[in-house]
Amino acid sequence: MLVFSLYLDRNTTGHAMLYCAISTLCVHIMIGLPSVYHQSERFYDLTGTIAVLSLLMTGAQYSPSPLSARSMLLIVLCLLWTLRLGSFLFFRIVKHEKDSRFDQIKTDPIQFSVAWLLSAAWTFITLSGALIAITSSQQTALNAQDAALLCAWIAAFSLEAIADWQKLRFKQQKNTVPFIRHGLWRYSRHPNYFGEILMWIFVAGLSIPNDLNQAYFFLLSPIFVIYLLTRISGIPLLEAENDRKFGHLKAYQAYKKNTPQLIPFVFWP
Repeated sequence: MLVFSLYLDRNTTGHAMLYCAISTLCVHIMIGLPSVYHQSERFYDLTGTIAVLSLLMTGAQYSPSPLSARSMLLIVLCLLWTLRLGSFLFFRIVKHEKDSRFDQIKTDPIQFSVAWLLSAAWTFITLSGALIAITSSQQTALNAQDAALLCAWIAAFSLEAIADWQKLRFKQQKNTVPFIRHGLWRYSRHPNYFGEILMWIFVAGLSIPNDLNQAYFFLLSPIFVIYLLTRISGIPLLEAENDRKFGHLKAYQAYKKNTPQLIPFVFWP
């Protein structure tokens, strides 16, 4: 919010961003409080999806009327992303009945509450570039470069969706090895995260033309997603869990040695 307080001082879009931040916070508080009380993470990821819908609705209200083609495109892309990911994660937790990320903290009201507040921050920061573009008084027409970015976004979206589906199907079947190493997972140990990162880079590219003078604000979202997935909650947690489960297996040791962590064909320490 400190970053956007600076934006608030020089652009009326900042007021819209403030209301967007309040909307996602309210959604997380309303669902998070009873979840913390019942020590349940069942609706954690679904709350993120509801919050994203709230952010987009709030942003659309402050967008110049009628919505420009660029703003409508950004809204559609964010909707596709959140509905696909949210439904996938909710289906997964319904099937497995718990999320191991919360095993150690859901019994502590303070720590669990912080996790819900962090989710509110995650939705807001991740969508920040698109929201700034949607609410900007400057609306730039789409062009051929945007068509290329859209195609690239669709490819990244498909990459994440296919990778998630392959892993889900793998877990539903009986396999000779306990970890997935075929399909997209043959080329990257985390192809779904690679697709996620690419999507927000392309969203930033589609958003920037609506406010070229403040282009650095649009970079916050992809930088945040990259840092989050590669240094905090994504890859580090899964790598540690996989090492604990499969580290003793020679097949896993070979897979980890010969398969890039994130970017296919490029090794990432």
